Amino acid sequence: MRDFGAARYTAPLSDNFTSDWDRFEPIILIVWREAFGIELDPWQRALLRAILETYPPGHARAGQLRYRSVVVSMGRQNGKTELGAILGLWGLLRQPNAFTIGLASSKEQADLIYARARKAIEGNPTLLARFRRSTGTRGLETHDGAIYRVAPAESAGLQGIPIHTALVDELHILPRELWADVVNGTGARPNTLVIGITTAGGDESELLKNLYETGDKAVSGDPTLERFGFFVWEAPESIVPTDDGKLLDYLEAANPALSGGRLDPETILADVRALSNAEILRYRLNRFTSGTEAFIPLAKWGECQRPWDAEWPTGTQPVIALDWTTGQGSATIAAAVLDESGTVHTKLIADIPNPTLDTLTALCEELSFRYPAAFVMYSYRLRELGNELKRRGYPVSLYSPADIVRASNSFYARVARKTVLHAGDPLLTVQLPRTVSKPHGDSFIISASDSSTEIDAVMATVMAVHAAEVTPQQSASFF
Repeated sequence: MRDFGAARYTAPLSDNFTSDWDRFEPIILIVWREAFGIELDPWQRALLRAILETYPPGHARAGQLRYRSVVVSMGRQNGKTELGAILGLWGLLRQPNAFTIGLASSKEQADLIYARARKAIEGNPTLLARFRRSTGTRGLETHDGAIYRVAPAESAGLQGIPIHTALVDELHILPRELWADVVNGTGARPNTLVIGITTAGGDESELLKNLYETGDKAVSGDPTLERFGFFVWEAPESIVPTDDGKLLDYLEAANPALSGGRLDPETILADVRALSNAEILRYRLNRFTSGTEAFIPLAKWGECQRPWDAEWPTGTQPVIALDWTTGQGSATIAAAVLDESGTVHTKLIADIPNPTLDTLTALCEELSFRYPAAFVMYSYRLRELGNELKRRGYPVSLYSPADIVRASNSFYARVARKTVLHAGDPLLTVQLPRTVSKPHGDSFIISASDSSTEIDAVMATVMAVHAAEVTPQQSASFF
């Protein structure tokens, strides 16, 4: 039973337990080999067998699925989509007229599992012949009436659906009531199964916290929770070891694809060291995180200061980013440029007290003679300025909250890898240690409201660095 290596799991009813997986394993192994050219890892097969455990002969429910609800939690990049697709195919094949539904916080996320299952089916002509319909948007349907569809992540979309199998992704950001609606949708029918697949969550993950509490009781042997399955891979404690050997041990505990040999340890370590501690804990060590944390340690930022004799790159258009303080008492303008080696150079070029939209517009017009690739600003703060510059014909990129999330992550990774160079601006030196990040959906974002000081210089720099990375460049002269 320890073949799948989970840190915590609900034990089987016996060492030689029976499982519905045994009926389908030969078929699914062939399908995955032919459709994708891959073999399932031993831990995946052991986990699937455990999830689909059945009551043994002689039991009052002999042959029925033991679990009605299952939660599987592990770090990112361990093939959760693969597991979901396999269970989706199992839901289609296990009995006539069964209804399988796919759910996630967004339809796009649920579509990933659905698309993988569909590709598996269409990659095997013998299996495809069992299907009446295989479409990208209207569902999968077998000739004996089994259906798999993706539903919107809202209660109204689940009403009246007689669910036999539910595949629920991203439990850490799913509304609590949606899980209840899915479970209620199975009714009192025997052999129904709701499967939630996730990584760890944060303060906002009310549903997942509740499911973890239930799971811990089930692991402890609570007889009222015999039909609740819980399988969790996680690091032994909520710290990020500084020693690479110890960190690798913790990563293996939270990532079965790593401990199973599918992922390369050196590559994983390099990727992980470029993440913030909160991201490492939550998404790679699969531990819950709480609240906010410092965005960039000042020591890391200091290691990225440009040498005193280094020159600003020439021959490439800069990106110019603006932000102003919460009370609009001051504004900061930052510039950034991507050099031929892939390093982004950045510096502050203006700190404006008591700015108005008119003064910022005039400054941008003056800076336009530097031929910027784009003026960048946060739409939540400076949409009016951005629209005015667009009206005047200047290239403008208005960043959405999703863009700020991407920029925050990219900026942190560049600092960690030392692929950004800055001028040691005093204002950034003051603001950066007091800037905090917080969880945002499936990632993190820098937060002005939670920081202990104004962070307009940080915001401008983060946007400029990210925009320099993604904005098409043309040759020009400036700065």
